Amino acid sequence: MLKSRIELNNRYFIMYKLAVIGNPIAHSLSPLIWSEFAHQCEIELEYNKICAPIDDFEHMARDFFASGGHALSVTAPFKARAYALANRHTPQTLLSQTANHLLAKDGLLLADNTDGVGLVADLRRMGHNLKDKNILIIGSGSVIYSVLSSLEVEAPRRIDLLMRDSSKLDDFVQKSKLLDAYDDAISYDIVINTTPNIAENTLFSQVKQLGAHALAYDMIYTAKQTLFLKAMEQLNPGITQANGLGMLIQQAATAFTLLFAKSPDINALYPLLQEKMNG
Repeated sequence: MLKSRIELNNRYFIMYKLAVIGNPIAHSLSPLIWSEFAHQCEIELEYNKICAPIDDFEHMARDFFASGGHALSVTAPFKARAYALANRHTPQTLLSQTANHLLAKDGLLLADNTDGVGLVADLRRMGHNLKDKNILIIGSGSVIYSVLSSLEVEAPRRIDLLMRDSSKLDDFVQKSKLLDAYDDAISYDIVINTTPNIAENTLFSQVKQLGAHALAYDMIYTAKQTLFLKAMEQLNPGITQANGLGMLIQQAATAFTLLFAKSPDINALYPLLQEKMNG
């Protein structure tokens, strides 16, 4: 574990160097989350944002670790390249071959993906037991693979996919016995959106049935109600609505615990980050 030993007022303490890397990155809430966790657990860390040019991610990531970096949080569009850069991988990265965290450990670079664990933890926090539930995921990107294993562990009845290009379905079905195509005859208990919230997105209008106590979960986080959430509300005004803010907090908490073997209290983060976005 790479760290710096700092002297202050004749006392020494360990300063950990962390950052989040992506493009764009200015909007990232990760520094606020990790600083709050560190404050709770009395850990000294420096946490910066790195905007990497699209063609220079690997060089900038290597430079970060070579200069004493401890861990990198990785966001779009670099998660697949972070997986490829690492020389050790946790089981959570293997299906998606993507990583949202890189950790310098024992002279190697370890890739981890905490997205799936974070999503399930947030669903549990809201009181949603996934056992025997009908889940619909809108989209066809690698983010589905990154959360699939964690969803499967919860034993839902089915996980269906609604995608723009149905030719991709076979690739997904081969990975899981629970995956199938969207069926408009089924009433879904949980609908998760991974696609862009743009007017040209016609997938939202294809959803026809939601359960009486259904949850609509948009993986993006924003202060405003998204087009996806509006569409699901129009379909069933009684649904619960949530965005990816909770998933962001929960996946970071999982990574923090892996790094420092300390579990932060996440409850204060929800109102704190919501206020930050609203401001």
